[in-house]
Amino acid sequence: MSKNGKTISEINEKLQKGEAVVMTAMEFKKEVRSGYKFKVSDVDVVTTGTRGVMSGTSAMLVIPLGEKGRSARAERLFLNGVPCIPVCNPEEDSELVDAVIYGTTESWDHHGRYGGGHVLRDLVEGKEVEVECLTTEGRTVYTRITLEQIKFARLYNFRNDFQNYVAFSNIRNIKSYRLNPASIFSCRPIPLLKGITASGSGELNPLENDPHRTVLKSGMKILLNGSPGVIIGYGTRSTPAKKALFVAGDMFSMDPQYMGGFKTSYGVEVTNGIAVPFPITDEKTLDGLSRCLDENIPLPVADLADRTALCNLTYADIWAGAKLEVEFDPDRCICCSFQCPAEYYCPMGAISWKDKRIDENLCVACGACTANCMGGAFKGKGDLPRGSLGSVRIFDRNVPIIFRQSNRYRAERIATYLKELMERGEFLLTDSDIELTLRSK
Repeated sequence: MSKNGKTISEINEKLQKGEAVVMTAMEFKKEVRSGYKFKVSDVDVVTTGTRGVMSGTSAMLVIPLGEKGRSARAERLFLNGVPCIPVCNPEEDSELVDAVIYGTTESWDHHGRYGGGHVLRDLVEGKEVEVECLTTEGRTVYTRITLEQIKFARLYNFRNDFQNYVAFSNIRNIKSYRLNPASIFSCRPIPLLKGITASGSGELNPLENDPHRTVLKSGMKILLNGSPGVIIGYGTRSTPAKKALFVAGDMFSMDPQYMGGFKTSYGVEVTNGIAVPFPITDEKTLDGLSRCLDENIPLPVADLADRTALCNLTYADIWAGAKLEVEFDPDRCICCSFQCPAEYYCPMGAISWKDKRIDENLCVACGACTANCMGGAFKGKGDLPRGSLGSVRIFDRNVPIIFRQSNRYRAERIATYLKELMERGEFLLTDSDIELTLRSK
């Protein structure tokens, strides 16, 4: 530790006294761009955050069936029609069933439009969920439960918060894509060079801000969907160039605005929000945060058909000056006679054509509505043209941004929420020294 360095314990003591300097990544990077050269003594914690599609999500739930005294084993289990994996020892009281639900498993009742991620958000919102349990003795148990009745509910995200993503477009219009245009990266088929889809929170992303691999550690406390969680290690499919996190957290105090099901043209996905505090203990941590700017983070653009990267952008092309929310002008609604395209393609089900409104708590500002509304009633907030989230330059052509799978607005919001908790002394740093392990292959 250099003479200008700090320890986690010293920072925690300042947090408890209300004397710590805590900045969000947005505040910190704004000062960096203005030319300010931070010293370790200037700031104690910088909060980072991300929110977007994170398909490696599951939950372990202990579900009461109201069948106390019956010892039959649960053979099949469904929550709102979503198949789960039941685990119940027949020697134990079968009133409780341990069950695993995957965020990307589709409901048998609402194929392609409802899945495990929707169930998890419904539970956190306090909604009743239908339970259907088939036992080994041939009985079927029906009941309804809420999160308050569940004995154990913990979210496990095995590959979340990827360090960097790839943007996608239909660049070469090759045959394989024309034959099977469904994709997890878009809400509908994309005509040749008529749109680009992108993911990632860029300079707010926790993994991008830790290039030296010195900050993120196993056992480190974070916010997962607004609730205290923990980093377990690097996630599945992590590589040195493209890392991911494996995190976990209890569901009981989660905030639904950071989570939920998400629809693509390929099927259902699931979204989560993560915030990670960066204790400023040394110059290396400061250096990583200062260099992590949207304009310095590459964003390869690949063809949807084979995911081959053909050119490069940066995250500044997607997020610099971008409108982070979507607004709706009901006067421009042309009342499509058969089906509102904006409502149909909205991945979060946030649009109600009947009520002429957007549910702001559900909306992730992905832009599907701006690209699909026939009347141009949706646009990014501000002075953008109708039906637009902006565009990028690819092969000397302006290609519109039509689908964003990361919600930077709530990435900023969760980073700000973590800052507020820390300034009140309600969230302290974890003094973990367990390094994350990452194999090179």
